[in-house]
Formats: sequence, C-alpha cells, structure tokens
Amino acid sequence: MAYQRLFRFTLPPKFSTFGCRVFYLFLVLLLGISNPVRAQTGSAAAVSSQTRQDMQLRQQVQETDSSKSQNLEEETVTAKPLSADLGEVGIMSKPTEKPWFYTTVDCQAFYNSNVLYAESGGQKFSAWQIITSPEIGFAPQIQDEQYAMFFPRAGFRYQFFTYATAEPGSPQQNGDPGYNQTGISQNNFTVMDPFVSLGWAFTEDLFISFSADANIFMGSGRDQSLTQYVNFLDEYPLAWTASWFHSLADWNSVSITGRASYVLANPSNFTRTDNNLTFSWSTNPTQQLSTQAYASFRLAKYTGTQLPPPDFQNQDRLDFQQTYGASITYTPIEYVSLRGFVSWTKSDSSVRVPETGDYEALNAGTGINLIYKF
Repeated sequence: MAYQRLFRFTLPPKFSTFGCRVFYLFLVLLLGISNPVRAQTGSAAAVSSQTRQDMQLRQQVQETDSSKSQNLEEETVTAKPLSADLGEVGIMSKPTEKPWFYTTVDCQAFYNSNVLYAESGGQKFSAWQIITSPEIGFAPQIQDEQYAMFFPRAGFRYQFFTYATAEPGSPQQNGDPGYNQTGISQNNFTVMDPFVSLGWAFTEDLFISFSADANIFMGSGRDQSLTQYVNFLDEYPLAWTASWFHSLADWNSVSITGRASYVLANPSNFTRTDNNLTFSWSTNPTQQLSTQAYASFRLAKYTGTQLPPPDFQNQDRLDFQQTYGASITYTPIEYVSLRGFVSWTKSDSSVRVPETGDYEALNAGTGINLIYKF
C-alpha cells in the first residue's frame, strides 16, 4: 500500500523560547555539536540551506512514486490444503520475515541555471552540481497486528554537495568577487544528518509522520583563506507530514503531501517556519518504468536573526516559492533505479536580498539509487 512509505515530518511551529533552548542543548549534548564557525557570510550559508531544501523536495516527490509502494503481506500463519487423498491434513507455513535495516547510496548530477539563487548581476550564473548521499538506517516493519500501522525509523546520512564546470559570473561588483576569480569549488559543502521519525498509516490512503533531524553543515564557503572545512551552520527541523494517495487505475495515481516544519538554527539567522504543499501524478506504463509530474508550493517565514545588516536581513521576511517538475524512473532490478528529472522554481520574497530572495532557477539532470535491505 502507498501508505507504507516513510516520510519525514515536522511539528507545529509553537515552541517557547525556553523550549527551543532546551531542545538545542539536548542536541548539543547528544551529538557533540560545537558552535558553528562563521566561515561563510549569511547569504552564502542561505545558498547552502536552499540547495539542500531543493534536494529534499526532489526526494520527497520521489518517495510518493506509486511504483515504490509495497503491498502488505499477511502476517498470520496460513494453512495450505493438500490433495483429497490425504484427507484434511494441513501444513502450517511460517510468515515471511521482513528486513529491519537498510543501506542506500543516492547520486544525482544536474545542471542548475542559477546556482546562487540570485536575482541578477554577477552572482547569477549556471553550473553543474553533484549530490551524493550514502545512508544507513533502522526501519523495522512491526508484525504485531495491533501495532502494524506504525513505522518507526532512525538513521544517519552524509551528503556531499559538489559544484563543477561553472559559467563564470561578471567581475567584482559591490565588493563581492566574481566567480571567475573565486572559483565554483568554494561553494562545496557537506551535511551530516542523523534523523528519527515515526509514521502512522491512518487509513489505506492517508499516512502521517513526525520527524526530527540535525543538519550539520561543513564547508569553506567563499573564504579562500580557509584550508579545511569548518562547521558554518546547524539546522534542526521538527516536522509533521501528511500524505494522501489515491489510485485512479492500476497504472496511475495521484497524491497530495503537506509538510509543516519549525527550523531551529545556529547561528539563528535561519530560524524559520516552513509550510509545503505538493501535488503529484504518477504513472506506471510498465513494471520497471514510472513517471511523475508535480507542482509544489512553499511558504517560509523567517522569525529571527542575530546577524547585523547587511549580512542577511531576515527580520519579518516572508518567501513564497513555486516549483514545477517531472521525472522518469527505470528500475531494472529491486536494488537499483535510474532516473532523469527536470524542474523550474520561481521565488518571491518580501525583502530584497542578493541571494535566495527573488529568483528563478531551472534544474535538469539524472540520478541513480542503490539500496539493500537486511
């Protein structure tokens, strides 16, 4: 059933200042996270954050692909009748054991027409991006019928964000060096992401989940004086997600996914609330081939900042983003899938910022996913 997919989810954005500080202290003690070194300017860190959000949206849409749903198997012991000459003797069969752990590696390479999500000027240029995400997790499928509707999950992923073959921007403008001087590799960064979530199959068509993540950003940013990666940003999303699926026929289905999150950050220039609504249509022309078309809308409200202007002006900032995309996925065997995708994003912001405010971006590329369950 489609509801078996495990989505990442966020909690409502109503937490007291004291509660936020307690939660952050808990993460620091649990994960041993130190205070970020501000190797990047506020806008450069915003670019890294926006890049990961775009990748997360592609992952979310991919998980709503109806071809990835798995049918529930009977967990009861069954009796198989024998031939009539043996009478009514029955053989008891053992229920199928389901895997508890998984390991996966996902890699995508794509063209981005606006790498820095800039409105205009020397900061607006295109480049190729490569995102590699190895992940290991614990995702038991509970066999007790009383609790079989719950899907716990915990794991750890490490993501590598790499830039290559940049179209150089114009020379230095307003004190910001052009990228034909600094080099696109100055934007490379990595993200460590331990996560936990609990999903609940409310009905056959409705799946809800709650999740907590710790996204630890490491990189040198645009500071060429740095010879090694430093921790320049931490984000802690608390989220809830609801997904509704409906099959139109054996070969196509539609889904609606709503996601709301409250993101704590250190430094707190990225404290915000996110609300996403995504509509998706999936088809399965063959058993190995699937297609998707989707439209996603995001409303982000920035609730605080500690960086003085003009580093990054988040006070009373409201962003609206709309993304339209399509993908095709080929799964030759159970453990491997290949895909191609294209998407276009338009963003409008209530404040004027050089990056991640008002912009348009086109992405197009390919990806491969390897997964093994045990």
